[in-house]
Amino acid sequence: MKSVRKMVIVLFAAAAAMGVFSGCKTTDSGASADRITLQSSANVQTIEHKGTALGRNELPQWLAEWTDRGVPGVESLADYKGKYCIVADERGAELQQLLTWVNNFNAQQQIGAQIQTRVASVFKANESKVPDSADSQRKYSNAINTLVSATYTGARKESDWWVHQRITEKGRPDEIRYTAYVLYSIDRKILDQQIADSIAKIKDGTPELDRLFDEITAQILESGLQW
Repeated sequence: MKSVRKMVIVLFAAAAAMGVFSGCKTTDSGASADRITLQSSANVQTIEHKGTALGRNELPQWLAEWTDRGVPGVESLADYKGKYCIVADERGAELQQLLTWVNNFNAQQQIGAQIQTRVASVFKANESKVPDSADSQRKYSNAINTLVSATYTGARKESDWWVHQRITEKGRPDEIRYTAYVLYSIDRKILDQQIADSIAKIKDGTPELDRLFDEITAQILESGLQW
């Protein structure tokens, strides 16, 4: 199982019973506008989940926030203040297979992917400042690959969760599946500094280009990464 879906709608018992979830558009003033209702033709039944044996019937707060608001929602929680969070999910037919995925989850790979997205946007925004020489242009283009391939330490597993569901839809065979979720975090200051150190290694004494790398470093340290 190699795919990692970045967004997923988690349907537990209440949603399964209703088969409907809704949201509402807001105007610029924040007032509610037309309500949007999405009707599902599938019936989703939760058979069991990680908390079943303990009599727990609610999603962990981090997973509920991720489902509702994505990673920013998780990072807004008191437990994860000052941290970057990484949440991933995977589906499969066997629980043990998914637990193996959870245990072998490559947080380093995900951090590299996120760094590529964020740092690429910062470098793109500053590319007009790159000196005109072909050598400077090449070094600037190679900088992102260097940052992505660097090793970043400090990520730790915070939590995981799994759910076992039956999906029934008219005209289709029932689908029985497991979905697993995993949460990792890394201290913001630690990762930001590691990125800054990696950028420093790119510098080679070319004054204009080195000043630009310093400027980019300052931007990243000031605003952090936006997953």
